[in-house]
Amino acid sequence: MADKIKKKGFTVIELLLVLSIFSILLSFSLVNLGTFGNLKNKIDVDLTNNNILDFINKSKTYCRDKEEEGGYIYFDTKNNEITFNVASSEIFKLKLPEGFVLNRVREDNRIKIDNMGITEDACSIKFKDRKGEMHCITMCVGTAYVDIKY
Repeated sequence: MADKIKKKGFTVIELLLVLSIFSILLSFSLVNLGTFGNLKNKIDVDLTNNNILDFINKSKTYCRDKEEEGGYIYFDTKNNEITFNVASSEIFKLKLPEGFVLNRVREDNRIKIDNMGITEDACSIKFKDRKGEMHCITMCVGTAYVDIKY
């Protein structure tokens, strides 16, 4: 009869083995999440650079095609938005990704575009990504030249 008594529960070695396997799997997951965050930030930076370039070019094209008095691009550093305005009307708007911070561009945070689609001001458009790294886009006066600085 004494031979038929069964033990219930787990041994300490079995518990330690299971916990160690879980901790190894968890550490791999955390490493991959960190890598995912870096990749997402890099993709968002590239996308933001391209969106800003496209926004500037679209604004210039609008002024050239509409043959109006021109307009201006306004950099709203409080809301991290860029808007294109003609007179008192907002035509286009670009919102930076969450966690990105737009720096002051000029004293008045405006870039004027004449009715031929040419910018009257040179500037550097700077923004910080989620990691706090600064990124810069430069714009020359009187040309269509806009460049991303790495």
